[in-house]
Amino acid sequence: MNIVINDANILIDIVKLDLLEYFLQLDFDFHTTDFVLSEISDEQLIEIQPRIDSSEITLITTSSEIDFNGITQLLQSVSGLSFEDCSVWYYSKLLNAMLLTGDRKLRKEASSDGVEVHGIIFVLDEIIDQNVLTKREGLEKLEILYSLNSRLPKSELIKRRSLWGS
Repeated sequence: MNIVINDANILIDIVKLDLLEYFLQLDFDFHTTDFVLSEISDEQLIEIQPRIDSSEITLITTSSEIDFNGITQLLQSVSGLSFEDCSVWYYSKLLNAMLLTGDRKLRKEASSDGVEVHGIIFVLDEIIDQNVLTKREGLEKLEILYSLNSRLPKSELIKRRSLWGS
């Protein structure tokens, strides 16, 4: 099973779209970092914490000096990223895991470092491809997502409307 490291923006979007239950049905081994969890609002944490407690999402706790130094080294090598961003990049690289993020700068830097990176649209594609939701349900969630985030590429919305529409 592929390991997936989740950035805060992915978890936030998943909770906003009421997709956490479906997201966790995907054939992935879900992880996030303790630093990312600190970025999650209390309201969203109410949804996510039980999934960590039940081990549906593995919480990576940075406790070793080696890991802390590795994250700090990434932080110092690139401007415009937070320590939390660098924590998911670091662990994705360390665990040979896929990184899920909507952060453009993080996507670019991690990809150029050899990390496989995807965003929320990939997640919706997987939810449909793995038959967790129907195309119609996926399209409804996608429409909501685009109403919440105008920075997403419109071409991807148009493409999915064509693929998933009736």
